[in-house]
Amino acid sequence: MAAMPVRLEAEINLDAIVENWKTLNTLSGTATASAVVKADGYGHGMAMVARALAHAGCDLFFTASLDEALSLRAVLPKAKIGYFDGFDAHDHDEVIHHHIMPTIADRDQLQRLDRLARDEGVTIPALLHIDTGMNRLGFNYKGTDQLLDREEFKAGHWQMIYSHLASADSPEDAMNPKQQSDFDRLIAHPSLSGIPASLAATAGILLGADYHYDITRPGIGLYGLTPNHDQVEGLRPALSLYGRVLQIRAAEAGETVGYGASETLTRRSRLATIGGGYGDGINRLLSGKGMVKKNGFTARMIGRVSMDVHVVDITDWPEDHLATGDAVTLIGDGLSVHDWAEKCQTIPYEMLTTLGLRAKRHYAGAILSHLGA
Repeated sequence: MAAMPVRLEAEINLDAIVENWKTLNTLSGTATASAVVKADGYGHGMAMVARALAHAGCDLFFTASLDEALSLRAVLPKAKIGYFDGFDAHDHDEVIHHHIMPTIADRDQLQRLDRLARDEGVTIPALLHIDTGMNRLGFNYKGTDQLLDREEFKAGHWQMIYSHLASADSPEDAMNPKQQSDFDRLIAHPSLSGIPASLAATAGILLGADYHYDITRPGIGLYGLTPNHDQVEGLRPALSLYGRVLQIRAAEAGETVGYGASETLTRRSRLATIGGGYGDGINRLLSGKGMVKKNGFTARMIGRVSMDVHVVDITDWPEDHLATGDAVTLIGDGLSVHDWAEKCQTIPYEMLTTLGLRAKRHYAGAILSHLGA
């Protein structure tokens, strides 16, 4: 990529996302892999990601909120769509009219489902969330028997019973078999016979067949990453990020760079100012540590990342290697989201979902010809 017309561009390879889903579906064994496309497809664009996956054969999708699910329904009129937040009192009409599956995660939500089922005269397709150790959302596992014995439980046309692993990204953690054992005891209850069960997201899929059950729920793996930086054959990152060179300047030894004069130059330097800052998800903690590349040359971010731009030191590059308007690679070509996350002392999930808030998205891949795009 040479000169680019926008200040920041995210290129998203939809073929990679499709292949990642197929890989995760294969790794899921006898289970079927769904697709978690919450947070705008982990920053990749929910609509295009979902359309590509639906074309590839995925027919079950999950979002966090009802709003996300409704946006997805506008794109996928026939797919099965559920959301994780829980069944709010204001969700009734949308759930019915748009055929969205709510999660039922506490007694109040179950009672709402029961009232809606009575009003409509039918059972309501829904998801049942049981907490087996996260203490976040879901019915408490220890009270499950009382839940299943309630008359209101019959209001649900249950499409999935699920729980969520707390420590799947640490394969040796004793929490994993403990939750798996509790989940086994739970789904053995006669009232749950025949309901598809789900315990594994991406990291859970990688734990092996004991964690797969009927449905797996890959999220970050769809986009080519894993929670713990493990390399998984068949998964490749789908997102590359490019920044436009806004200006190139010379600066003298002893001068400083950026807010707070946080870095003092020790030699006469050539500096390039690149479009993209923390307002775009290029975390401020990359200051002095982040890298960019162009045609085999690497440059360090120097001084503080600011809201809209960052500066890189290109003193050691050939003078004709970079010009105003050129693109440099921020993610891709060996610069990974995992590397950024380590430098920022966070996780790749956070990096992906905050990236590209103002970036122009560009989609690539042969599957585009089948999507009318």
